Amino acid sequence: MKKQIIFICNGNIERSVVAAQCLKNILKEKRIGSKFSADSYGLQGTKGTTLPKHKHLSEYQKEWKAAQPILKKLKLDISEHSFQKITSDIVEQASVIIAMDEKVYTKNKNALLKQFKKQKNKIHIISELTSDNKTLKDPAGSGSKKLHKQVIEKIYSILNKNYKTILGWTEKY
Repeated sequence: MKKQIIFICNGNIERSVVAAQCLKNILKEKRIGSKFSADSYGLQGTKGTTLPKHKHLSEYQKEWKAAQPILKKLKLDISEHSFQKITSDIVEQASVIIAMDEKVYTKNKNALLKQFKKQKNKIHIISELTSDNKTLKDPAGSGSKKLHKQVIEKIYSILNKNYKTILGWTEKY
């Protein structure tokens, strides 16, 4: 049975989607995709919060335009992805869950550690994998190519340098 690695951001539109696609590419490149799977979900729509306005980054025109150049450069195809809301069933089945920022991890009223207390041991935050322990900015609402490039490149770099750590986390659960 494959070990499931789940990335979570607020809207499941960009950061978690990019992270899952990055890890899928790494798993394929390392020829270990048969042992692990990577997917992404969002918090929006849980605990009384509203769903995202759109289901895909391409429907947010200024964000899509800003993200496109770096997505193409890094060969990250997220065109098939549509928003998916996290559920307790998904959390239970996952081997590892990685929040993309502090809000998703602990601060939002519907944060992972608030909703899924029983599964807290397998919930991590991506900043655990960085030397500076900085959280990833949410580029939602921004048309800045610089910001989207920084966020996507940081995700790409973190996962390329630390995928073995993530795979190691799956062995604990």
